[in-house]
Amino acid sequence: MDQAKAIIDKYGLAIPGKDEPGVFQNQTLQKIHDELLTEGLRSDQDALMVAAAFEEISIMDLEKELAATATEDIRVVYQGLLAGSRKHLRSYVADLQGRGIQYAPKYLDKARFEDIVKAG
Repeated sequence: MDQAKAIIDKYGLAIPGKDEPGVFQNQTLQKIHDELLTEGLRSDQDALMVAAAFEEISIMDLEKELAATATEDIRVVYQGLLAGSRKHLRSYVADLQGRGIQYAPKYLDKARFEDIVKAG
């Protein structure tokens, strides 16, 4: 997070207001948050499934942002976040497999998902 804060400061970016946790001005984010929260509260298994789905979304968003910028310091931060999301996705999938549950990707295409999971 220190790197992200440094980028925010360096480029004079605005930090969205610290609203109430779980409340977003962006309605798309609000809808995704609400759906994932509802699903994740059902059980430990569902929480792991939601966490994996969230990481899929994060991976897609970070890859999109990486493709859209040539600014090296910003790319470094995105690459670090992307590596973390990939690692988290692998961990959640492994935890689910340890429970005898096969996770199927919800947002990433199957080949991309398998590449990420097998990379660990």
